[in-house]
Order: sequence, then C-alpha cells, then structure tokens
Amino acid sequence: MKRAFTLIEVNLAMLIMAGGILSIVGLYAFGFRESRQSREDVAATAVADSVMSPLACALSSTNLKWSVFRNLGNYPGEKGWGEYLNSKGIVDDDPQSKAERAFENLMGALNLPSGEFDSSLFSFPAGAMNGTGMKCGLVIQHEPDSAVVKISCRATRRIGSLLSMPLFYTEVRFQGLQDE
Repeated sequence: MKRAFTLIEVNLAMLIMAGGILSIVGLYAFGFRESRQSREDVAATAVADSVMSPLACALSSTNLKWSVFRNLGNYPGEKGWGEYLNSKGIVDDDPQSKAERAFENLMGALNLPSGEFDSSLFSFPAGAMNGTGMKCGLVIQHEPDSAVVKISCRATRRIGSLLSMPLFYTEVRFQGLQDE
C-alpha cells in the first residue's frame, strides 16, 4: 500500500500558506503608508527649518537693541495657533498667508540694518515649499519686557490637518545691545 497525503492534510497546508502570504501582503500596505508619512515628515522638517532659521538668526543678532526687542508683539496675533481657525473652528483655507504676514511683521518690527544682513533673510522663504505642496503655519510669541521669543511652526500638505501635525519649536534669547 502506498502512503500519500490525505485531502485534509493538503487543505490544512494550503490554509497555513495562505495565512502567511496574506500577512506578508498586509505588511506592504503598512510599509507604503509609513514611507509616505516619512516623506511628509522630512518635508515638514525642511519647511520648518527654512522658516524658523532666518527668524532665529535675526532675533539673536548682537546689533539688535533692547528697546526694540522688549516691545515685540505676538504674530499672527494674541490667540497663537487659534489665529489659524475660522469661526467654525476649522483651519483657514490659506494658513500660508498668515504665516508669511507673521514672518514679515516680525522682521519689520526688528528694524535691522539691511546692509549688515543677506536681503533674503527679510523675506518669507516660500521657495522651500515650491514643488513640495507643503503649507505652513507660524506662531511667534513674546511677552512684554521678556528676553525670550518663542517661535513655533507646523507644516502639512493637507491644510485641514495643520494643527494635528508635529510642532517645531525654538526659543531665542536676547543677545543684543542694552540701550536703556
């Protein structure tokens, strides 16, 4: 009598193999999602760095006078990240324009001598976002007479998810001239 596999043994082996193959296929979807998220995280980091670095550079200038630094305000306004929400509590259609105004208003308030700095420092670095589809939000907070300015930035491709994206944050301490 010849020994062979029964139909039940063959079906059981196929079930085990099918389970393994389906598990591997499921990992592909997870890998694609993680790869996309990784690309977005890298792009958001690059955008935040290109926006926050010129601000930190300008704020830490040793030629900046205390009388100017101590009177800096909050940009884009007193509500901080709440400035990016409309009346329904949803992120504005165009957070980028608020971020640009916050950047330009702070640079204007600093009143730095333009001859001592690269002129590109004074304009919003929108070129870093070209081709990436990224939009960013920027909040600059400063309490009156404080020697610290707090800068935070978020960037995303999906505007509605701006406030759920990772927050990039830095503080800049006054290093300029005492003029009072």
